[in-house]
Amino acid sequence: MLSPSPSFVATTGRWNIPAGTLPVFDRQMHFLPFEEIVMIEGDGNYTLFYCTNGRRIMVSKTLRDYEKLLGEKHTFFRVHKSYLINLQHVVRYDVKGEDSVWMKNGKIVGVARRRKQEFDLVMRKFQSYRNAITF
Repeated sequence: MLSPSPSFVATTGRWNIPAGTLPVFDRQMHFLPFEEIVMIEGDGNYTLFYCTNGRRIMVSKTLRDYEKLLGEKHTFFRVHKSYLINLQHVVRYDVKGEDSVWMKNGKIVGVARRRKQEFDLVMRKFQSYRNAITF
């Protein structure tokens, strides 16, 4: 079970976080909509958000804090110890070669061996869901 830092839980518990957003602290607090987040990269006690408009936001919270805050009802998947990707922004997934994911922002992210099987299942379900939606 993941547990974010106690101070992060206490702080976020006092806010009314709009549905479908994550709180991001970039000199001031913003609520980033999920669909604007391409991927989230963790680096120790820092987290880097990659946005659809090309903006990158560095915050001093851990990737685990954000993973826990997301919970399970979202379109993000932890493919590697350092990356949470938004499935809505996956362009290509190389299943047979390098086990890499190509994102809309041009980044290529490797999928950890121990997460590969689960990621395959999640991507198949997500693609089925996307194909079932009609506009």
